[in-house]
Amino acid sequence: MATIRDKFIQKIKEDFELLSVIVLRQTDNIITLSENNKNPELYDTINENEKIIDGLEIKIRDEVINSIVLYSPRASDSRKIISYHDMTAYLERIGDLLLNIADFLGEINVDGPLYIAYQKTIQAQLHTVKSMTQNAIFAFTCEDEDLAKNIIAQDDTVDNTHKEIIHGIPGHLCGEIMDKQDILDALSISNMSYNIERIGDNATNIAEAAIYLMEGKNAKHIHNEKE
Repeated sequence: MATIRDKFIQKIKEDFELLSVIVLRQTDNIITLSENNKNPELYDTINENEKIIDGLEIKIRDEVINSIVLYSPRASDSRKIISYHDMTAYLERIGDLLLNIADFLGEINVDGPLYIAYQKTIQAQLHTVKSMTQNAIFAFTCEDEDLAKNIIAQDDTVDNTHKEIIHGIPGHLCGEIMDKQDILDALSISNMSYNIERIGDNATNIAEAAIYLMEGKNAKHIHNEKE
């Protein structure tokens, strides 16, 4: 028979799963927006999802605090509860970063030559960080250490793509007569790539939290350990 403590932990798990679904759905919305940024209903959906994400983050944080204060969970449960708390914070940050990307997409001329040059790369970045986030959550839920470590290694690819974009933009603009929209597009693409790179960092943090749950040790220096 499940105890009150067990039910409390189960509630945290259920709310975290709901948060995960909303964040991944939000990523799909941003990918759709990268194709067509003139859909006001999609912006409304994105803003509503952000409110849900923020509300769930507060709810889970309160549940975590209450579970520790009221029920004095045993060591293994405490580690899981703390991992849920950390990953919830990372997912909330991913939600904020996705909202930033939506704002930048709203400013871009999707038919402009600069965005056309980088659109596929930006979309590939978004698909990559969505996969990283999804797999990181899966690694935690299924306690798959190998998958978690693969996600951490994959973060280098996202970082390198971001560097290629910010170093490549000046080359596309060299010798061109730029108007206000061209400058706005260049800044927006650079900032979108930065925010996507930060999503990758937070997906990596989730993978590290999964390793912490399984091994009870910090995985921040896993790259150095591999080397």
